[in-house]
Amino acid sequence: MKSKLNAVLKSTIDHCFECGFLNKTHIPDYVIEVPNNPDHGHFATNLPLTLASSQKRSPMEIASVMVDNLMDEENLLENAEVAAPGFINFRINPDKWYGILSDIVRLKGDYGQNRTGNNQKVLVEFVSANPTGPLHLGHGRGAALGDTLCRILSFCGYDVAREFYINDAGQQTKMLGESIFSRFMQMNNPDFPFPENGYHGDYILDLAKTISGKVNLNEMSEQEAIDSCTREGKEIMLEETKQDLAQFRVPFDFWYSESDLFSSGLLEDTLEKLKRKKQLYENEGALWIKTSDFGDDKDRVIRKKDGEFTYFASDISYHLEKQKRGFARAINIWGADHHGYIPRVKAALSAHGFSENWLSVLLVQLVKLWRDGQEIKMSKRAGDFVTLRELVDEVGVDAVRFIFLTKNHDSPLDFDIDLVKKQDSDNPVYYVQYAHARICSIFRKANSEGISLPEKPDGLLKRLALDEEMALIRIIAGFPSLLEDISGALEPHRLTYYLTDLAASFHRYFNLGTKVPDYRIVTNDRTMSQARLFLAQAIRIVIANGLELLGISAPERM
Repeated sequence: MKSKLNAVLKSTIDHCFECGFLNKTHIPDYVIEVPNNPDHGHFATNLPLTLASSQKRSPMEIASVMVDNLMDEENLLENAEVAAPGFINFRINPDKWYGILSDIVRLKGDYGQNRTGNNQKVLVEFVSANPTGPLHLGHGRGAALGDTLCRILSFCGYDVAREFYINDAGQQTKMLGESIFSRFMQMNNPDFPFPENGYHGDYILDLAKTISGKVNLNEMSEQEAIDSCTREGKEIMLEETKQDLAQFRVPFDFWYSESDLFSSGLLEDTLEKLKRKKQLYENEGALWIKTSDFGDDKDRVIRKKDGEFTYFASDISYHLEKQKRGFARAINIWGADHHGYIPRVKAALSAHGFSENWLSVLLVQLVKLWRDGQEIKMSKRAGDFVTLRELVDEVGVDAVRFIFLTKNHDSPLDFDIDLVKKQDSDNPVYYVQYAHARICSIFRKANSEGISLPEKPDGLLKRLALDEEMALIRIIAGFPSLLEDISGALEPHRLTYYLTDLAASFHRYFNLGTKVPDYRIVTNDRTMSQARLFLAQAIRIVIANGLELLGISAPERM
């Protein structure tokens, strides 16, 4: 509905320009929003306010000109009114709202789908954990965010690919091998030293036992044994990561290895390109890139004195390779500790001629886990953090995914285990799923009484006249524009807000019938029942579609 109203506004402005009612000018950004006060209409726009400076006229006068010359050929509007200090408030023709109900029931799982993305190729890289330990809650939050974002972008017409970048070529993986080897040696010699910055947790001992059962570490030199522990350890941990993500309903199209990047020669090719552009220089034995020329606060080292490349060097090559694969846009989901890393990566890409908008980075803040009012900080298996698998095993995939998306990714998140185990309105995921299950139950009751949906509702839907019914129709009519907004702003958490609001509105509507029998969905009035069932079916479709985009089940019974 919002997109249809926007088309009316654009036609109206063009008409006013052509007829000389307004001076032809660039149209600034404006918004179409739902007013907080229902008395102000279904939608409002600030377009006259944005035009005031270019027109050199008062916003109220501009708004009056537009209302007097509305180009509403499809009779979308019931009325339009000017409101101070220069808004236009709109009421939509009731027949148009009923038409949306018919569209939803007809389109079913496709409702909300659009072509906003125009098949643009987008690579979303997320999770990308070092294969040195189990996935923790921060990884899980990034996984829920990335997967849901991919689902929504695909639904909105983008050609989306998902990638996990395996950080398997740095000091962390070497430390994994040393930690495993130390635990292996300690099986027979408890005094064998453990690396100062080694990885703790029971999983390291488990790895030592598994690897020593596969290969004879005793027959190797210490370095050979460490190398073997490194190689085998990261393979085992990567496989565990894949299993955890599969359980969490997070698939990937590509698993891109950092070690493969080093062996491919891409790094050397990148340096050669930078040299030709005179973006490199040597200082104190190290090789530097002039990122300060492109917005970074200082230049950065890409090869250290000892000849070892920095992570920054491989990251530059990795992003160049993304574009080489034909992706018109890249989206990275990183931990919050990478905040200072973003400007330098973008600066390096700018040095290669990339546009500012080619790379978008979303930073995921930490998750705190609570039980009985106390924060849980330790895991027996991981040592110093709670694993994603432990949380999923306790409360289920649906609850974890939903709660991880109840706040914007750049805000810290508190996860209350006691709350998500409740089966009441305090539990947001239960509340939304129960709305879907409750509608399924209503249809089972209707079927038992021989009442079914009409194939063609025609004038039947006009019987939906309660304020609560019209409010529900307006909410579900906003689903497509919400998804367009989410795909533009990269804010999937807005979908959980929307579904929670929709579920609450439906539960309130349902509860009207517990007080007034005439307000029940299935009543003695057959045509009234069919009209309300049609509304319930549309709500069920929108809830199911929304939950599917969140990667969450839509149960029929609870």
